[in-house]
Amino acid sequence: MRSLISFLLFALIFAIVPVANASYHDTDGPTVSAISPLSAMYTVPATFSATASDPSGVANCTLLVSSIYETPMTYNADLGRWEATYTFTTIRSANSIRAVCLDSLGNETKGPSKIIEVANAPIEAPHSYGDDGLPLPAEVDATAWSEAEVVAASPVLIKTVCPGGEDFTHPCRTVYFLDNTGKRHAFPNEKAYFTWYAAFENIHLITNAMMASFTLGGNVRYHPGMKMIKFPTVNKVYAVARYGVLRPIASEEVARGLYGDNWNQQIDDVSEAFYSNYIFGDELTHAIGFDVIAQRGSVSSINDNILP
Repeated sequence: MRSLISFLLFALIFAIVPVANASYHDTDGPTVSAISPLSAMYTVPATFSATASDPSGVANCTLLVSSIYETPMTYNADLGRWEATYTFTTIRSANSIRAVCLDSLGNETKGPSKIIEVANAPIEAPHSYGDDGLPLPAEVDATAWSEAEVVAASPVLIKTVCPGGEDFTHPCRTVYFLDNTGKRHAFPNEKAYFTWYAAFENIHLITNAMMASFTLGGNVRYHPGMKMIKFPTVNKVYAVARYGVLRPIASEEVARGLYGDNWNQQIDDVSEAFYSNYIFGDELTHAIGFDVIAQRGSVSSINDNILP
């Protein structure tokens, strides 16, 4: 009996003590540095690099510019870093840059996003026209305007005047949408911005004091109907309706019915940090349940997409 009790105690202890060599499921992506350098010349090829490390090994890295343009990176064993050559040829007022890396288990990490200065880049050509038929300017000096005059101009984009010599991460670089009630709204990223605007234009420059006087409202949501979106850790793709209502899409067939054969190129990844910006509606089981054209035409400005 004593032998049996001893055996049972031993078995119990063995069962509850973790085995030293037991494996675990690794869900952490690589550690990724910021891109270097953070400057380039327009139309001149430049080499950008980042370091990445992971216990299971780094499988690959990609250079991501302005959240749109992807270039595969190669590993430089001599320097211990990932590198890619990229040439800035697009006319943009601002460019972000980062490395995105996968470990050997398929876990992804997006490195820090930084603003890169592109010297000699031409000023972005305006794409819109005012009531007088003339192209809209890149910036409008509104520093002498009253708060009421700026609000009356809504829908309007605003930013503060840059002092000169500032870093590209300076707050004066941030562009807000000012609604017709006097609240300012930040854009979560460039992708969301470009669903509403074709370029960085007609931006009204205001003083720091006036900017501080405008209450900060919720983030700007995607323009309805323009893109589908998904969150990286949520296994769903959503159609975007007015007021930021997201409709889960039930299948590839439904997505194809909504956005055509290249539907999978019409999806933007949105950080989970902005998950609470949206309202979640009923699932779309048939394409007929969502009129893409009607949704796009349901708003004429961001003012029309703010919940009353």
